[in-house]
Amino acid sequence: MRVRYGSREIEADPVEVIKADEPWCEYVLADGTRIRVRHVLGAVFRAKEEHTDSGEPLYITRSQNVVIASEVPEDLKRKG
Repeated sequence: MRVRYGSREIEADPVEVIKADEPWCEYVLADGTRIRVRHVLGAVFRAKEEHTDSGEPLYITRSQNVVIASEVPEDLKRKG
C-alpha cells in the first residue's frame, strides 16, 4: 500500500497495534486554564524500502490529538 511520507508517497505495510496506553496529559496555562491532551493513534505503517539513518525500520503513523479545557477561570468564559 502507498502512504504519504512528507511530500511523497512510499510503499508501506500496515502494522497492527496489539497494546495501547493513551493517557491524558495535563497542563496548567499562565491564564489559569487547565487543559488535558491525549494522543490517539489511528494506524501504523512500516515502510518497505525506507530506513532511518541508523538502519532501523521507518514507521509512519496516522494520529490525532484530543484537547479539552478541563478547568477555565470564570473571567475567561463568554457571558450569556
